[in-house]
Amino acid sequence: MPLSIGEHIGARIADYRKLRQLTQSALAQRAFLSRGCIAKVERGLAPATPSVVAAVARVLQVDVAALTGQPYVSELQQDRLDRLVSPLSDALDMYDLGPDPNVTPRPLEQVERDVRDLCAGACATEYKDIGTALPGLLGELTTAMGELSPGPDYRRAATSLSWCYWTAYEFAYRLGYHHLATIALERMGWMAEQAQDPLLLAIRLNKRSSMLLRRGDNQMALRVIERGHRLVEQYDDPGSTEALAVAGSLHLAAAISAAQAKDTDTVTGRIELARKAATEIGRDVPDVYWSSFGMTNVAHFDVATLVELGELGQAVQQSRRLHFPESHPKMRVGRYYIEMARAYAQMGKHEPAERYLLRARKVAPQQARYHPLMRETIGTLVRRQRRAPESLSSLAAWVGM
Repeated sequence: MPLSIGEHIGARIADYRKLRQLTQSALAQRAFLSRGCIAKVERGLAPATPSVVAAVARVLQVDVAALTGQPYVSELQQDRLDRLVSPLSDALDMYDLGPDPNVTPRPLEQVERDVRDLCAGACATEYKDIGTALPGLLGELTTAMGELSPGPDYRRAATSLSWCYWTAYEFAYRLGYHHLATIALERMGWMAEQAQDPLLLAIRLNKRSSMLLRRGDNQMALRVIERGHRLVEQYDDPGSTEALAVAGSLHLAAAISAAQAKDTDTVTGRIELARKAATEIGRDVPDVYWSSFGMTNVAHFDVATLVELGELGQAVQQSRRLHFPESHPKMRVGRYYIEMARAYAQMGKHEPAERYLLRARKVAPQQARYHPLMRETIGTLVRRQRRAPESLSSLAAWVGM
C-alpha cells in the first residue's frame, strides 16, 4: 500500500525499537550513532540514509526491507511492472533445464545485439522494457547453450546470458525484489565461469558488494571487492581499457564502503586509485563492461563519498565542478541528483533539495519513483515545512506518499 507521511522509515525504526524494548540512546549506542541522529530519523526530520538503515537493522535484527517498505506494490501495479516479476522469476528457474523444444534460437549475432540493447536499457533505467524482453532472451540463450558444444560460440552465448542475468539483477534490485536480485546475481556468476571471463566475474562481485553494503556489512563488502581485484589480475591484458574500467569501478565501490564505515583514509586512497585508472584510459567509457567508468564517474563518487562521510558543505563545493556529458548513463545521473537532494535536505536547504529531486525525476523517472532515498528525502522536506509547496506535494503524490 502507498506510504503515508506517518509511515516513513523512521516511524518503522521507532516501532521495531519499542518492540525490542530499546531506548533511543540504547539503539544509538549499539548502532554506533548519536541519539540525536536516531531521534531526527524517527521523527522524519532527517533522511534515513542507507548506512543508518543498515546499522539500525543489524541491531534490531530485521531485514533492511522491513524498514524501507519495499517493494512498493501499488506503484508497481500502476506502472504495470508487477506483472513482469513473475515471468522473470520463472525464467530464472530455467537455468538447469536444458534446451526448450519450443524455442528456436536465432543467430548468435542477433541475440548479442538484443542483449546489448538490454544492457543499455538497464543503464537508462528503462525497467519496463527490461522486464518485457528479459524472459524471452533468457529462454533463448538457455536453449542455445544446451545445443552448443564447448568452444568460442559457447563462450559467446555464455557471455550474453551472463549479461542477461546482470540486467535481471538490476531490474529486481532497483524495484525492491532483493531475493530475486540475489538469485540473478548467482546465475550471473555461474554463466561468467562458463564464459571464462574473469572481468565478468569481477563485475558480479562488485554488485555483490552492493548487496552486502545494503546490510551494513562493510568489511565483507571490502573482502569481496579485493577478490574482484584478484580476478582482474587474471585477465589476459590487465592494462587494457576493459581491465582498467572494471578495476576502477571496484575502487569506487570500495570507496563508498569505506565512506559508510567513516574510514576517510581508505576513501581517499581508493578514489585516487580510481582516478589513476581513469587517467590511464583517458576518456569516459560508459559501455565498457557497462561499468560507466571514467573521470566523470570518479568525480561523482568524490561527491558521493563526501555526502556519506557527512562532509556536506565540501560535497556541495565539489559538486559545482561536476558536469555530466550527454552520454553519461541516466542511472548514474539520477542517483547523483538524489544524493545531492539528500545532502541539501540534511543541511536544511529546502529549495535546492527540491530542485535536485525534480532533476532526478526528469532524468531517470522510473529510478526516482522506486528509490527509497527519494521518498525519504521528500518526506523529510514535507515534515519540516508548515505547508508544502505544490511542486513538492505533487512529487510526494507521484512516489505514492
